[in-house]
Amino acid sequence: MKTRILELESSKGWGGQEKRTVRLNNNLSDKFEIFWGVEKESELFKRQKDIRGNFFNFELDKIYNLKTIYNLVKFVKKNKIDIISTHSGKDAWIGNIVAKLAGVKIIRTRHLLTKIKGPLSYNLSDKVVCVSKQVKEYLASEGVKKEKLEVIYTGIDTKKFKSYSDYNLREDFNINENTVIIGIVAVLRAAKRHIDLLKAVKEIDNVKVVIVGSGPQEKNIKNFIQKNNLEDKVLMLGHREDIDKILPNFDIFVLPSNLEALGTALLEAQSCGVPVVASRVGGIPECVNEGKTGFLFEKENVSDLKDKLLKLIENRNLREEFSKNARKWIEEKFSTEKMVKDTEKLYERILSE
Repeated sequence: MKTRILELESSKGWGGQEKRTVRLNNNLSDKFEIFWGVEKESELFKRQKDIRGNFFNFELDKIYNLKTIYNLVKFVKKNKIDIISTHSGKDAWIGNIVAKLAGVKIIRTRHLLTKIKGPLSYNLSDKVVCVSKQVKEYLASEGVKKEKLEVIYTGIDTKKFKSYSDYNLREDFNINENTVIIGIVAVLRAAKRHIDLLKAVKEIDNVKVVIVGSGPQEKNIKNFIQKNNLEDKVLMLGHREDIDKILPNFDIFVLPSNLEALGTALLEAQSCGVPVVASRVGGIPECVNEGKTGFLFEKENVSDLKDKLLKLIENRNLREEFSKNARKWIEEKFSTEKMVKDTEKLYERILSE
């Protein structure tokens, strides 16, 4: 008899949270059968042909939608669901109510390090999966019971994110072979602090900054580039779906965020054998092997960021050493296989309790 998992997700977007959940479920063993309860307008629903499992439309935009709760309880009982898995605020509350009424287990995954409104919805769950130790420590400090908290790191598809690519960024944009390519892949929002990176490279010669992503800060970033005459030094690619093809073209990957639960983009870059420079915040120190796969700098400290960048820019041998270490680091600690194995063990354990 297969273990039946119902993934509830009220988010309509397509970011690190959704990608992790899909990657996990697509790689679970045949012992598990997957069902999805999502909004019809969500990216998950639209992308279902590439996602393992059966999709069903539920209205998850209101916590106390009695019709949705009633329909979900019927659905859980009819389909003999064993575990409900939730990820966001609204689906977590709905899932908790449904799990209690239907008499099944429930797991909440906390993907973010942003402030929570209280511990109740977490303590109602049987287990809370945290994407980093930092997330676990924060939730415990907010009153979530420690015995409910378990860290399972985000796993990267190392077969997809590899150290070579058939796409040549230098050729495409006529970038000199001796120019060091510094890349960042992130939504263009203030918390990612793209402008800190631009300030750091402003007076460094022989570099090209490649910014991949779109978002609300696009205008501000472009204005900064123009005011500081950085047009020849910066390349903005906008939103791209082929991140795995672009990353191996970078010599250095930078993430200057002032808050990250883990830093999935850093994991993907290291999986591609790219040395990283990142801010010492949130879960980032857990996903960078400092001095082996990259360097950390103090957040919002442009001078420190510049110093760490120069260490790699001026030393090709060090970049090559970090590149080899980075790939091995991800394979050992942050592979999809490890995430799946740890999750399957959790499912088996929770059902035996």
